[in-house]
Amino acid sequence: MKQIVNKFTVLVTSMLFAQAAFANEPWSQDRQWLLGDWNGNRQQLEQQGYKFNISFINESAANLDGGYNDDSEILHASQLTLGTQLDLEKIAGWNDTQASISVTKRDGQSLSAERISDPRAGQFSSVQEIYGRGQSWRLTQAWIKKGFLDKTLQFKIGRMGLSEDFNGSHCEFQNLMLCGGQLGKTVGSIWYNGPVSQWGLNVKYQFAPEWSIAAGIYEINPENSLENRGFNLTMDETEGALIPVELAWKPKLDVFNGLSGEYKIGAFYATADASDVKTDANGEIALQANARKIHDHKSSIWLNAQQQLTAKADQPNRGLFASANFTYNDKATTTVESTQQIAFWYKGILDNRPNDSIGLGFARFDVNDRVRDRQNYSNEVNGLTADDYQNSLYAPVQYDELNIELNYTYQWSPAIMLRPNLQYVHQAGGVKQVDDAWVAGLTMRLNF
Repeated sequence: MKQIVNKFTVLVTSMLFAQAAFANEPWSQDRQWLLGDWNGNRQQLEQQGYKFNISFINESAANLDGGYNDDSEILHASQLTLGTQLDLEKIAGWNDTQASISVTKRDGQSLSAERISDPRAGQFSSVQEIYGRGQSWRLTQAWIKKGFLDKTLQFKIGRMGLSEDFNGSHCEFQNLMLCGGQLGKTVGSIWYNGPVSQWGLNVKYQFAPEWSIAAGIYEINPENSLENRGFNLTMDETEGALIPVELAWKPKLDVFNGLSGEYKIGAFYATADASDVKTDANGEIALQANARKIHDHKSSIWLNAQQQLTAKADQPNRGLFASANFTYNDKATTTVESTQQIAFWYKGILDNRPNDSIGLGFARFDVNDRVRDRQNYSNEVNGLTADDYQNSLYAPVQYDELNIELNYTYQWSPAIMLRPNLQYVHQAGGVKQVDDAWVAGLTMRLNF
C-alpha cells in the first residue's frame, strides 16, 4: 500500500507543479498555442489556407500492483507531431480541395511489455496507447482530398492511416483499446493506423442528409511498418490490397432529445496471403507457422456507435457522451476473434471547468478458440500442464483480456491538457496465470 501511495503522489505532484507553472504567462488559460500567434501571423496564415500543427504527447504509466512482473516501475512513451493542413481553395483556387502533410516521431518504453504481460504472450492492449510501431520518424500523412457535387462526393488519395476514414472512433483514454479505431489492435499486420501510413485512395458519397457510404483500396506492404522504413514510398514489397467499405448514419434521435449521434457498420477484404492459426493443408495441427495452411484472403467486420446522451441547455457541447465499438475477425487467420468496447465521458461536469471531462471505459479481447487448441496441443506434445507454467517450453494458453480505465481530463487551455488515469488489466494477453494489474497513468498533451 505504501508503494501505491508513493506512486500516486509522484503523479499528482507532477500535475500540481505543472498547474503552478502554467498559472503565469505565457501559460494563460485562453492560450491557443504555447508558441503563441507569431505576432498575428499564424492566424493570418490560417485565413490564407495554411494551418500548422506542432504537438507533443507524453504518456506515463506506473504499475501499482499485479502483472507478470510486479517490480515497481514508471515508464514514459511519447510522440512529436509536425504537420500542416492546406486549404487549396484559398491557396490555389481549387474548389473544395484540401491537403495534409505530417511527420511523427515516437519514443519511450512500454510498461505493458516490461511489467504487465508475459513476454511469451504479450498484452493485446497497452496501458500507453501512444507506444508502438518503433522509435523512429515516420511520414504519417501526405494526401489530397477533393469534393464534388456540392460536397456530397469526396475523393482522397495519398499516404494515410486507415482509421482516418474507416473504423474511426473517439480517443478519450490512455489505454490503447479505448482509444480510436479497433482493427489496428487485432489485425495490425495488414491494417495500419497512424503513425504508419500506406498508399491508398477512398471515395465517400453522402446520398442522403444523414447517410453516407465509403469505400477504398489500400496497399498491404509490410515494409511500411518496419522501424527503419518510416519514409518508404515504394510499392515493391506490396503483398496485396485491403478493401474497406463503411456505411454511416448520423441521426438526431428523439430518444436522445435530438442530440447528435453517429452509427457505422463496415467490413474489409484483404487479398494478401495469410497463415492459418491452427492447421496445415491436411487439417492437422501445425505448431510451426510456416507449416500451416495458407489462405488467400483475410476479412473482418465492425460496428461503431457514438452518441451524445445529455446536454446542458445553455451549453450543448457539455454533457454525457457514449461510444461502443465491436469487431469480428475471421477465425481461420486471426488470433483475436472479436473485441468489445464501451466508454462514457462527461464533458463539463463542473461549471467552473467547462472543458474538463471525466471518463470510464471498458474493453475486452476474445481469443480465437482455434488458437487455444494449438497452444494446448503444443503443451501436450511437450508433456506439460498448467502446473509447468514457468517452464520455458510451456505455451501460455490465451483466453480473454479485459481493460478498464477511469480518468479525468484537465483541459488547462487549448494548448495544454493533462489526463490522470487509473487502469485495471484483467488477464493480460488472455493468460490466466498473469495476475490482474493496477496501473496509474498520466497523459500530457501540448500544442505548440
